[in-house]
Amino acid sequence: MNSIKFLFLFVAIFISTNNYSQNRKKINKNRVKAHKIAFITDQLNLTTDEAEVFWPIYNAHEKLLSQYREKEINAMESIVKNPNKQFSSPKNLDNIDESEAKKIYNIVTDIRIKTHQENKRYFTNVATILSYKKILKLQIAEREFKKELFRKLRHLKGRTEDN
Repeated sequence: MNSIKFLFLFVAIFISTNNYSQNRKKINKNRVKAHKIAFITDQLNLTTDEAEVFWPIYNAHEKLLSQYREKEINAMESIVKNPNKQFSSPKNLDNIDESEAKKIYNIVTDIRIKTHQENKRYFTNVATILSYKKILKLQIAEREFKKELFRKLRHLKGRTEDN
């Protein structure tokens, strides 16, 4: 159990110091992922056996949800007529007809239904590996990790603006 924590923390530190020396200002997804793994492993106090079974399921779930988010963003971006804007605005909705709006609505709704079904499937699978108490800790740990990440990003942004 402690060896898994040590291994994850070692990998996270190694990746972060290596990437930090290469490019301080650029956000590295691998570095964030390593920190997330270490953070969640620590918060859940996963045993070696739990970690071996849990992480492949977790990673596959995260990958699928990421694909769903990307599809939803792509569907919504079709509304945007201005290529300089990344997100849709209510004003841009005036530029599409009702049939196009319905098509986009159906795509987004379908993706959200698939996301919900995937979450149900994932938590059913995870419940065979982890206790319900650890599942609740996982949800809290994910939320706390996001908060920590946003705090660090705000701090990093503040430092780069000062330069």
